[in-house]
Amino acid sequence: MTQPVLAIVGPTCVGKTTLAVAVAKRLQGSELVNADSRQVRAGALVATFAPTASELQGVPCHLLGLIAPGVPFNVADWLAAATTVVSGLESRGGRAIVVGGTGLFVKALVDGFDFGSVPPDPATRKARTTQAATDAGLRALAAELTARDPEGAQRTDLRNPRRVLRALEILDARPGLLGEARGSTPRWDVVQVGLDMGADTHRVLVQRRIEGIFHSGAVLRETAALLEGGVSADDLAACGIGYQEALDVVTGESDVDAAIAATVRRTMRYAKAQRTWFRRDPRVHWLRSDLHSVDALAAQTASLANCTVAQA
Repeated sequence: MTQPVLAIVGPTCVGKTTLAVAVAKRLQGSELVNADSRQVRAGALVATFAPTASELQGVPCHLLGLIAPGVPFNVADWLAAATTVVSGLESRGGRAIVVGGTGLFVKALVDGFDFGSVPPDPATRKARTTQAATDAGLRALAAELTARDPEGAQRTDLRNPRRVLRALEILDARPGLLGEARGSTPRWDVVQVGLDMGADTHRVLVQRRIEGIFHSGAVLRETAALLEGGVSADDLAACGIGYQEALDVVTGESDVDAAIAATVRRTMRYAKAQRTWFRRDPRVHWLRSDLHSVDALAAQTASLANCTVAQA
């Protein structure tokens, strides 16, 4: 019987990657799959705290640095990429350890995803709505839908602008055809392990980590290099918490101390939102990284991973 996928989830800066690497070394054939929406951005390494080669200790980690800043990338794109990796590992007798704090990514893998609920891109919707306001424009949109998904177009009222636009939005948001979008079911059983720590300890670690990237100048150098390489300020700021603050320092609008304080505040708010998301799921097994050694946590996590979902 195929063993379940393991997902290590929780708020930022609690040691998820460290634990995942330790578990991978215990579970032969295991490889990591990134589930952090910030770490899919190529070149944005410092403020996203993408794992380094030394941190990974030779354990492969997939879906890091996939796309350039500013290139659209949504949960459907991540799920398609993750499905390819997990399927490949499974076919080779390996196991995926999904690690990250982007709740929607993990939920898509655990529970399946109804891509019909994907929100539209505002700019694209505005342009298509304007186009659909004329008969010729609506016919052109209907023709696009028919070309992209003939069977789906047959089930769509092509005289109804709202239905045509929504069908195109679903195709934009996900790989595959309209018939595959509704009622998506999970492909794998997933055991979820949540990692967290006490609030005071967590804040100290967040503060220390953010001070490190600013006082060392690492995030400022990376920010300047990305700007010089043609990445726009808006696209860089969207890569993750810390980049807007670094931009403000680089452009002289702020100083390092203010940037650190702002980045810590935003990070703690983000961590609170991550906790709220994952704590709602009773299937997550919670562990405390501040109360146990990495070896003890890895042993417990490996034990959970080797249980069936029914036993978990």
